[in-house]
Amino acid sequence: MSAAGVSDDINCENPKELYEKAEEYWANAPRDDDGMLGGFAHLHKPDITQSRNFLSGLHKKGFLSSNEYAIDCGAGIGRVTKHLLLPAFKKVDMVELVKKLVEKSDSYIGPNPSMGEKFVSGLQDFVPEKGKYDLIWIQWVSGHLTNRDFTDFFIRCKDGLRENGLICLKENLSDSGKPLFDDEDHSWTRPESLVIELFNEAGLTVVASEQQRLFPKGMYPVKMFAMKPTTSVTKAQAKTNMPTLI
Repeated sequence: MSAAGVSDDINCENPKELYEKAEEYWANAPRDDDGMLGGFAHLHKPDITQSRNFLSGLHKKGFLSSNEYAIDCGAGIGRVTKHLLLPAFKKVDMVELVKKLVEKSDSYIGPNPSMGEKFVSGLQDFVPEKGKYDLIWIQWVSGHLTNRDFTDFFIRCKDGLRENGLICLKENLSDSGKPLFDDEDHSWTRPESLVIELFNEAGLTVVASEQQRLFPKGMYPVKMFAMKPTTSVTKAQAKTNMPTLI
């Protein structure tokens, strides 16, 4: 079921109310790891560990050649920023819709010379600076975007990449073959086939992917995708056919 008066159509023409209700949900979430993980704080360690290994594999395979600048999209209080990106990059920006979460990130992350700018914005409106980032990391937030806004956002992310830069999405996936709507946080869980279709529409090619391990049974599958602009993908990379990094 969907909340009264709110469409659960992933292609809805007027998503404003959906975005407002999602913002309201996260504004009232506890400002700690448990709140950012929807009550599943025990997922933090396996999440960060495997994401760190995924990034290491991307470096080793030459898909990611620089560690100058990254951005955490949908950063919340900065959980991924602090534990994954700041140890790996010389400078890290954050973008987050809820101002209270951005304010909490100051104490959660603490003083760090590698901490860059903190943008208060929804991803449906955010425009990354052109040619700025080696890595754009998007985790557990793309489900709040309609299909149209998802595609448009990833197109803007392409423009935000430096040479040989990467976009990484880590997201829940529906195993039912269709999008599933959550009327509590007002997000969709898409099937992998739709996610890949939207990547293609945005002009992105998946060069590596990996499924999250060590999560409890009964949860949605979680997968990481590393993407490059299709026009920049070499023939050798294209022939990898979306390899899984082990």
